Amino acid sequence: MNIENEIIPGKSLGGIELGRNVADYSQLLESKELSEKLRYKQTSIYSTRYWVEGIPIEINVDTRTGVIYKISAINGYKGALNSSIKIGTPVTELMKAKPDFYYDECDEAFYSKEVDGIAIEVDEDDPLPEELIELKVEVITVFLPETFKP
Repeated sequence: MNIENEIIPGKSLGGIELGRNVADYSQLLESKELSEKLRYKQTSIYSTRYWVEGIPIEINVDTRTGVIYKISAINGYKGALNSSIKIGTPVTELMKAKPDFYYDECDEAFYSKEVDGIAIEVDEDDPLPEELIELKVEVITVFLPETFKP
């Protein structure tokens, strides 16, 4: 896992690829350096989230198939989306760089009208529309477009 890798919508984040089986990364996750820090939590009946303490990446896996369907960059991730959007980027900069993004109030995330497989969350829960412009990017998630449709 590389926390400086480019974020690629619908494809990869941190060197982890969407659509791959989590078993493909077992050698990495079970390595001596990571195995003691590896954590997981069942987030729904068919979904488990994996993370390694100290590494700002969360990997969501379909427990029925082992397929990685969602990967999130959280606080501390250094890579960027299109070399410009990073964790901590103000929403004003997001909207200047990517005017095709819109905010979905139900999902509480920004999505692109042009590119599938990317969601951007801000640093406040359930913000009022007029508050959005003052907020910053807190989480950047890539996902399999066929899994979620905003």
